Amino acid sequence: MPGNIFPEDLPDFKEYTLEVYKTFENAGKTLLRAIAIYLELPEDYFEDKVKNGDSLLRALHYFPIPNPDLVPEGAVRAAAHGDINLITLLMGASAEGLEVLRRDGKWIAITALPDQIVVNVGDMLDRLTNHKLKSTIHRVVNPPREKMGTSRYSIPFFMHPRADMDLTSLESCVNAENPKLYVDMTAGEFLDERLRELGLKK
Repeated sequence: MPGNIFPEDLPDFKEYTLEVYKTFENAGKTLLRAIAIYLELPEDYFEDKVKNGDSLLRALHYFPIPNPDLVPEGAVRAAAHGDINLITLLMGASAEGLEVLRRDGKWIAITALPDQIVVNVGDMLDRLTNHKLKSTIHRVVNPPREKMGTSRYSIPFFMHPRADMDLTSLESCVNAENPKLYVDMTAGEFLDERLRELGLKK
């Protein structure tokens, strides 16, 4: 990964950003230890796989919509998708809009309170567990008409493993009732495949 570029005119930005990143990373490692125990793996199963991994802390700005009359019916700020990584940690956003798809096909609104973190299962963990832990399909819908002129800010932490992590489905998650769903590949190969599908890489 290329080096980070921090704005020089905001002297505290680097310090606070790195503190947030490390806090999220440590929380993510703790969650992965719990997930490993649930999957009946050694508690430290994910430790070497996420050490110096390709995790991302992103600041997202959903722009205001100045003319609501031009918004097509059913338009959303972010289309339905699953995250590519192992798990995503998300603090409360500046505005509502996040929705998660339930098993019954219904979209439900998700709002994290100030002392809460939303945790999404990502596509990589879905592959590793052969869909035992299902990728969280989510979207961000437009605000009510009276709030369309406002921005929405969100800062998710995408916990990625090292590119060489093997995402071959765990043997314990494959059986006659749940046959293997995915071809074998590394995290790096899967990321590359997904970025090409999204048109973000040629």
